[in-house]
Amino acid sequence: MNQAFITVRRGQAEDAGKVFTINKASTVIGRRTPQYVPDIELNDEAVSRRHLEIIARGDRYLLQDLGSTNGTMLDGDRIMPGKLYTLKHNSQIGLGVDGDGAHIIIVFKESESTNVLTGDKKQAAKKGKAAPVAWLKIDEGKKEASVDGQAAKLSRKEYDLLLFLRSNAGQVCSRDEIIKAVWPESQDPAAISDATVDQLIHRLREKVEPEPARPARIISKVGFGYMLG
Repeated sequence: MNQAFITVRRGQAEDAGKVFTINKASTVIGRRTPQYVPDIELNDEAVSRRHLEIIARGDRYLLQDLGSTNGTMLDGDRIMPGKLYTLKHNSQIGLGVDGDGAHIIIVFKESESTNVLTGDKKQAAKKGKAAPVAWLKIDEGKKEASVDGQAAKLSRKEYDLLLFLRSNAGQVCSRDEIIKAVWPESQDPAAISDATVDQLIHRLREKVEPEPARPARIISKVGFGYMLG
C-alpha cells in the first residue's frame, strides 16, 4: 500500500500544522468523545465524531463523508455523504462547512514515492520538478529576477511568490501553499486572508504579464489556486 499523509492547514490552535500519516486501508477522521476515538483526532466542535473516511484502494485514495453534521468540502465543493470521491495530491478537504468555506482545512498529500492517478495515466506529483519557463530568469544568490530579459523591480514578498511559483512551474499551487511559502514568519497562517494572497498576485502580474488584464503567465485555477505557465 502506498503511503500518504494529511496536514492541517487551518483549524484549532492545537491542531494547526499537525501532520498525520495515512497508512491504513481505512482511516476515520473525527472528534474524540468518551465513547469513541477516531484514527485521526481534530478538536474543533464543527467536526463530527465520525466525520469522514479516507480509503486506500489499489493506487487510489478515496474520500467519503460519513454523514457528518456540518458537512465536508473537497477542493471548494461540498460533497455528498456516503459518496466516494477521488483524492489527488494537494487536494484540500474542508470540515465544518460555513457558507463557501469551512472551519477546518486539511491538505491531502502523497509521499514522494507515490504516483498520482490521473485518468488512465500515472504522473509523479513531486514539487520541484518544474516545467521550463522561457520568459523568466531568477538569480537566487542575488535575489534578482528578470522578465523577458529585463530586470524586474520586485518587493520581498513579490520575489518570494515568484520564486515559489517558479519552483513549481506547471503545477497548481493552492493559496495555503502560497501562504506557507511567502509568509513563513506568520504564527497563524489562517490570519493571512485569501484577499491578501490575491492582492499580491495582482501586483506581481502587473510586473510580469505582457497584458496584466489578460494574464497568461500567472494563471488562475478557480477553486484550486494559481499556476505559473
